[in-house]
Amino acid sequence: MAQVTFYTLDAVTDERLAEFIAEMTCAYMRERQRILILCADQAQAEQIDEQLWQLPANAFIPHNLVGEGPPQGTPVLIAWTPLTTQTGHRTVLINLSQDVPEQAQKYRTVIETVPVADAAREAARARYRVYRQLGMTLQTLPASLNVEGHHG
Repeated sequence: MAQVTFYTLDAVTDERLAEFIAEMTCAYMRERQRILILCADQAQAEQIDEQLWQLPANAFIPHNLVGEGPPQGTPVLIAWTPLTTQTGHRTVLINLSQDVPEQAQKYRTVIETVPVADAAREAARARYRVYRQLGMTLQTLPASLNVEGHHG
């Protein structure tokens, strides 16, 4: 059964979402997980891609945008909705889209964010209800940035 964790962005702010996602990705990479970051659109995907390139060399994360990179894929795939290609076997889904993706239950871990903006926060509540109806295990935690992690 998938574990869905909603992170409230109150302390991080919506403007630092890409930085938070990069830190989450680093944490799951240390656990050798294969990750799909599903963005709302291509612009957001490119922003996340750029943020991952900004990490220090000792924190490099092999990643690529959907449709790029090696045929077997990299440990981290960045895609956007609508998702039109296969993503390979992934254990972690970081969902930044406005909807619950099809087959969300196939992931071991699903990460969601609860933005500060009211409309986006309401969309997160709607996704929470869908995951609950799917019988997935839910938890909500405050998001925080580990500033130490960016310096080595």
